[in-house]
This record gives sequence, structure tokens and C-alpha cells, in this order.
Amino acid sequence: MDMKSYGRRALAVALAGALAAPALAAPRAQELLVENGMALLLDSGDVVRTSGPRTTAVTVGERATLDAEGVRIANEGAGVRGHRNYGVLASHGADVSLLDSDVDLPGTWGVGLQAQRNAMLNLRRTRVNLSADNGLGVATTSGSFALLDDVRIHSASGGTGLLVSDEASRLIAQRSRVTMQGAEAMALSIFGGEAQVRETLLDARDGRAIDTRAGTGGTAHVVLDRSTVRGRVQSGDTGLSLDARRGTLEGDIVRSGPAPLDVALAEGTWRGAASRVSSLSVVDGTWTLTRDSDVEAVRLEQAGHIAFDRSGTEFHTLRVGSWRASPDAVGVTLGVRLDAGGPLQRQATDRLLVHGDASGQTLLHVTNVGGTGASTAGWNGRNGPKDGISLAQVSGSARADTFRLAGGYVAVGPWQYRLQAYEPGRSDAAQRVVEGEGQGYWDYRLQSAHVEARSRSGGSRAALAPQVPTYLVLPHALFGYGQASLDAVQAERTNESRDPAWHVRAFGGDVAYRSNLPFASYGFDYERRDSGLQVGGDLLVLGSADATLRMGLTASLGNTHVSPRAQDGTSTAHANARGLAWHSVLATESGWSFASSYALTHYRIDVRTPSRGEVLPRLRANASDASLAMAYGWQPTKRLRVEPGAALLWQRLRFTRAMDHDGIDVMAGSPERLTARFGARVSLAFEPKGNTLHAWSPYADLRYATTHDARRTLRLSDEPLATGRSGRSIDLAVGAHFELGARVTATVDTTARMRRTRGGESGSTARLGLTVAL
Repeated sequence: MDMKSYGRRALAVALAGALAAPALAAPRAQELLVENGMALLLDSGDVVRTSGPRTTAVTVGERATLDAEGVRIANEGAGVRGHRNYGVLASHGADVSLLDSDVDLPGTWGVGLQAQRNAMLNLRRTRVNLSADNGLGVATTSGSFALLDDVRIHSASGGTGLLVSDEASRLIAQRSRVTMQGAEAMALSIFGGEAQVRETLLDARDGRAIDTRAGTGGTAHVVLDRSTVRGRVQSGDTGLSLDARRGTLEGDIVRSGPAPLDVALAEGTWRGAASRVSSLSVVDGTWTLTRDSDVEAVRLEQAGHIAFDRSGTEFHTLRVGSWRASPDAVGVTLGVRLDAGGPLQRQATDRLLVHGDASGQTLLHVTNVGGTGASTAGWNGRNGPKDGISLAQVSGSARADTFRLAGGYVAVGPWQYRLQAYEPGRSDAAQRVVEGEGQGYWDYRLQSAHVEARSRSGGSRAALAPQVPTYLVLPHALFGYGQASLDAVQAERTNESRDPAWHVRAFGGDVAYRSNLPFASYGFDYERRDSGLQVGGDLLVLGSADATLRMGLTASLGNTHVSPRAQDGTSTAHANARGLAWHSVLATESGWSFASSYALTHYRIDVRTPSRGEVLPRLRANASDASLAMAYGWQPTKRLRVEPGAALLWQRLRFTRAMDHDGIDVMAGSPERLTARFGARVSLAFEPKGNTLHAWSPYADLRYATTHDARRTLRLSDEPLATGRSGRSIDLAVGAHFELGARVTATVDTTARMRRTRGGESGSTARLGLTVAL
């Protein structure tokens, strides 16, 4: 005789039920029977337990009601196929509510709770434990309904967590966890009807998370809301409509029968492969494709994204019957080994194949997988339909812009790849991998870009990424700004007073540079705009009968804006400069003057392109600028003064190493420059001795400059590229000093620079200064 244990309130009902034949599933042994039309309330702590084959712990009859809180229901018997053991069996409009309870089925072929023939289950904070093979957690059938709230269903031996077995049944699971272990385990088996899963985990990672194969027709509807699904989703003779919103799918989705399998992914993610899926729509979500996949129809809606998995080394193919993308979709991310490509067997790439029509515009985001870049052009130096790497092919109708490259280009090191569309009749039959034969297909190929020279000399070369011309001219531009800043430090001519003086200066300029390098050697012209403000003064003034020595410091703030002129694309650089300069001047009574300066400047540089925005935000450089100058003042008349002189300027830049957003490793190194200048200044002195203007002196200054550049090579992702030289130039400056009383001097001047060689700078600079003697 089987051992039985009763709860306190269940005892009387159980004894009565033991004498009556059960209304359902006869001739089963019954532990507790709630008879037709009756209502039963179980207290916290009650235990209902039974054992033996083909037994039911609790049977709830027609239109009967069971309410239980804090109880334990256990059926320790073992069932067989076709004759299961049940924890709770409710039928014919019965209503079962469990709260904070446990249902244990340690035997094989056990069912935790089943509602059939319009019955209803309402489970809250309840645990269903299945310990043996072929268990079933919660089942609804024959037009029944189950509501699960914070329910835990677990099996370590396979089985099924949730079952919806017909078109008229429904199940809602919210804030619940269904974890089923084993290769044959199923978290949700649904043959029809509807299952709504909210904030719930369906975990059958070694088996099937959602399965319709046991059905014989119709369509099952599953709505996932903020839920996580782990394991395969598989349909059979019963179709499946899967609507996944704001959740996560982890596993393959497979159609193994004739019925349709439709997937809608919204505001969520799916990671896995697709096999024979009927349709897929992605809205504000991402499908990460882990193996070769095929879908009959794909729709990429707003913020929809498909990405090929790059956690391994293999490349994959997505085959699609029809393709449609909205303009605001993210697009498709593919892994490609960016090299020369060419014959199909040499191409290593993820690929999208559309066997029907493709509409809309789809952005292709390319991730380089180990490629070092190479020219894809043929023997004639030009790209054709068999050159490069095929990313997408369409056998039906499409347009040249149906697929576009995100950002317009892909950078591999400093080089640039672009997408070229070859229409039917122009594409290469030998490159065809989409269904069909011949040249009647669209082929979208990634090919190295080339640019043609605009000059009469003509010629072409491989295109650089748009930001690379800025990298190449940047050292030259910063040298130019550093020279302009140091010239402003030395621009003042103090009066005869031996008192210390403080200075405020502003400078600015517009400069155009022409490279000495030819087009084929990546010579780039640029325009530069400088501006700066300096504050400084004398810290020490020593005087004797024959000479005066002044030494001081000047702090400067400034910026420079650099715009290369390049056919490769548009880019700009903006550099903020912070500097400190030490300066000294020794002036003798005999007319000789000797000046020296040493400046340290820190540059914070960002580089931008129209397509990428801020492509290099954190490039840093430190500059050292040292100057030595001498001049002799000769005064042939009382008003006229002539000062011939010479100066040497040494400059060095030390750039930090940086990686831009296109993966270009920027190593600008430590370039140096030496500039020698010779010339003379001619000035006239006037002394009106007014109340405001005590004296003033206009002047003109003519200098000839020549430069020598060292370490002119940058390495961009280990690709060495040369920068241009500065060459020779003539500087003509005109200006004036104004003595505004005994202690205040103002200076204003402007300089025009004229290039005298093929490469070099031309432009103008203006300075304004105010000196106060203390």
C-alpha cells in the first residue's frame, strides 16, 4: 500500500475523495480530490504527497476551485509514456491558485501542473522541480489558460518546462525562470495558441528553448517582452510567429517543417544562425549571425542591424530571397580580409547574397580581419568587375546605391577602399556566387580607391584615407605656428630705459603652403590660420655704462587651424597651444644687440573629417624652439637707423603615438627643422613730444630665410610616408613703434611672406603689442 501524507485542511476532503471515483484520469490513485463545484483552501505548511505509478497528488474537478499558499505538493511516483504522474490536474473549468508553494515530481514522466478543458492555473512565487527524465512543468491544453508570475521551473534531466498544446490555449509567464538541462530539453513546447513571456528566462541552451515540432498544423504565436531565450528555436508542421521585443535570443532559429517561421526582432538582440526562416524583420535591434544562414525575406527597419560574428576565424554567408532596408537602418556589418582580392578563392569575406530583389539603401560596415591593404587594380592600373572583393550580390532588381559603404570608405593603414557597383551585363560571370548563371546580376565590390591628378602632368595614385593628408602636413604646420609665436616674443624693441618692462602681445596670420613633393609621392598643399596671445615681462635687468642685459619669461596661448587641399577627401586639424618662453637681450652702447629665446609648447590636436567627425581626438605634441639672433644698429643720420642682422632658429617636435577611429596607427616621430634668416631693418625716428604721442618710429624689415628639415617621414600603420620641405622665402614686414608717454610703448606690424622655391609658405602675419616699463 502506498504511503500518503495529508495537509491539515486537506485531510477531510482526501478521505471523502478516497471513496469516490475521480472525475478525470480514472483509474488513477488520488491523494487529494476537490470535487466538482467545490472550493478548497489549503493553509501554509500543508503537505500533499503521494507515490506509485499513474497517480495524481491533487485533482481539481469540474468548476472546482483550489487556493493554496505556502504548501508543498509532491508526487514521488514514476509514470510511463502515455500514463504520466501528476502533481496537480485541473479540468473542465477548474481554477487553481498557488502562492509561495512547491510542486515536486522526482519520478519519470511526471507533470507538475496541467490545466485542460478550459481550466485555469494562477501561480505566483511557486517552484516546480522535475528531477527525472521526460518531466513536464506546466501544461495548458483544450482551451485552458495559465498565468505564471515569479515562477521557477527546473529540470536537470531534460523534459519540457512549459506546454501549450492547441490553438485555443494560452499561457502568460512573467518574471519567471524556466531552466531545462539536456540535449532533448525544451523550455517551451507550443503546438498552437499563444504564449506571452515577459521579463522571463527560457533556458534550454543544450536543447530547444521554443519548439513546435509536435504539432500537426496551424500557427503558434510567441511574444517575448524583455525576456532572455537560450537554446534553439525550432518549428515543424506547426508554424511559429515569434515576436521578440526588448530582449535577448541566444541560439539558432530553424524551420524543420513546411509551416512558416516568422521572426520579428525589436529593440533586442539575437545571436545565432537562421535556417530556412520564412521572414525576419529587425527594428532597433541586432542579429549577430554565427554561421551560414538563409532567410526567405529580410526587412531592416529603423535602427535595424545585422552583424556577422567575428569571435572566430571563419567567414559566413547570408542567403536571402528578398531584401528590403529602410533609410534609417544601421545596415550590415561584415568581416573582410582587406587585401588584393581577385579570384573567388582568394577572397576572404563575409557575404550577403540576395536571390531575388533588393530595395532601399543598405549601409555596409566593413571590419578588417587581418588584411594589410593592397591595390586591387588589374594589370592596367584600373579596377574592373573581376577585381577586389565581392561583398554583396543580387540576382533580381536593384540599383547602384542599394548597397553603400558606411562612411564612404574603409581605411586599411593609410589606404582607402571604396565600394563599386557592377550592374547586370557588366559584372563578371566567373565571380558569381548568387543563384543563377552568367552576367545578369548586381555585384557590389570593395576595391582600392585611386585618385587622378588635376594638374596637366596627370597621373594617378592610390587614394589615402581622408584624414591622412592632415597627418602628413601637421608637423610642417606646427613648425610654422611655433616660428610665428617665437617671432612675436622677439618683436618688441624696448626704449632706452633700463627699467623692467611687461608686455602683452597678440598675433595672427593666414598662410598657404605648397608642397615640394609631386602628386604621386603624396605631396599636399594646405592652408593654415594662426592666432595667439602672449603675456610676459623682464625678470632681470642689468645695466652698465656699456651694455644692458634683459632676461624674462613669456606665457602664450594660441591655436592653429590646418586645412589640407587633397583629392583623397576633406579633413582638418585644430591644435591648441600652451607655451612658455625664456628670452634675453644684450644691447651694447656701440650698437650691437644679441638676443636668444627658448620656448616649450604643448599642443593638443584633434583631426576631423566630414564622414567620421572627430577621427583623432587625442593627438599630443611637445615642441622645443630655440633662437639666436644678432644685429648691428647703424645710424647714418639723426632720424635714420639701419640694422642688418642674422638669426638661427632650431625647432623639434615630439609627437605621442595615437590610434585614430579608422585604426590608423599614427607615429609622427620627432621631426626637426633649422631655419637661417638674414636681412636688415630700416627705421625712422620722429619725436612730436605731444601729451599722448611722445615719439614714433615707422620701419621696414626685409629678411631672406632658408630651412632644412630632418626626419621628415611619418609612419602610418608602419607605412612610411614623406612630408614636404619648407624651402626658401622672403619676408617683408612694415610697422611702427609708438611711445605713449615715458613708460608705455605700442607696436603694430604686418609681414608678408613670399615663397621663392617650388615648396614653401606664402601668406601674411599681423602683430600688435603693448609694453609698460615699471
